[in-house]
Amino acid sequence: MENILNSLSGRINRAVSKEESILKEAVEIRLRINSPISVKTRKKHVFLGLVINKKDIDETVANFTKNSMHAFEKEINKGYITIEGGHRVGISGECIYEKDSLKGFKNITSLNIRIAKEFPGCSNKYLKYLLSADKNIYNTIIIGPPLAGKTTFIRDITANLSDGFNAPYFEGCDITLIDERGEISAVYNGAPQMYTGKRTDILSHCRKSDGFFMSIRALAPRVIVSDELGSIKDFEIIQYALKSGIKIITTAHGANLEDLKKNLYLKSIIEKNFFERAFILHKHPLRVKEIFDFQRNRVVYDDLD
Repeated sequence: MENILNSLSGRINRAVSKEESILKEAVEIRLRINSPISVKTRKKHVFLGLVINKKDIDETVANFTKNSMHAFEKEINKGYITIEGGHRVGISGECIYEKDSLKGFKNITSLNIRIAKEFPGCSNKYLKYLLSADKNIYNTIIIGPPLAGKTTFIRDITANLSDGFNAPYFEGCDITLIDERGEISAVYNGAPQMYTGKRTDILSHCRKSDGFFMSIRALAPRVIVSDELGSIKDFEIIQYALKSGIKIITTAHGANLEDLKKNLYLKSIIEKNFFERAFILHKHPLRVKEIFDFQRNRVVYDDLD
């Protein structure tokens, strides 16, 4: 949080810093020109008194980019900036296109600061459901709605599988993390801001299609971890990886398995039993509601309260 506060314009910093109790629970801070500061926690949405002006936005963007928009060009072209600490800042404003490709923004009008937090051990309770009796890792998809903690949860699973754990005993294994959106490891200036394990190789801001092929050909992981699936290319690369004998752990957006089946490609992935287990997250963050075993076609864990 300190990295965020130090980069806000002076006026915004003073207004936000007063709200210590809210900041402890904050997951987003939104800054919109001609609107009050918006702070969202997992339980409520609060507007602070200060109304944002263009100077506030310009000063904050300059601080986030260290006065060098060019250095962040690739990220900005995707609509965000990753800042020190792993926090992601979404950008809105006047879009600039060149030959049908988004090339950046001018006259930025709003910023959505998503606050990155680590919760080491949040997956510990569920690790035994990732392993078979002979310590093989199940191909696993983690499903959850917005703010359920999918990114935080898969990050902790990655660190645990990479480092190893004792309940049940697992020595640890080589992992390639394909972090296409940079949210899991939050690499900043070449260094991951979030811990993903001592045996983890990170391909940050890498397309999944490229990352899977590079991993299999050159990095020899036991497990590939990636962020959200949903396209036909994802369908094809999963087939390729499974044929290579590599295990996959990934995420998808949805409240349950039926939600996933609304996506044609995810429906095919599920119906072809590419995955062995599904972890379905509760709407309350970092809590598993249900674990489904595709091979036995039944729930092996539930916490429906």
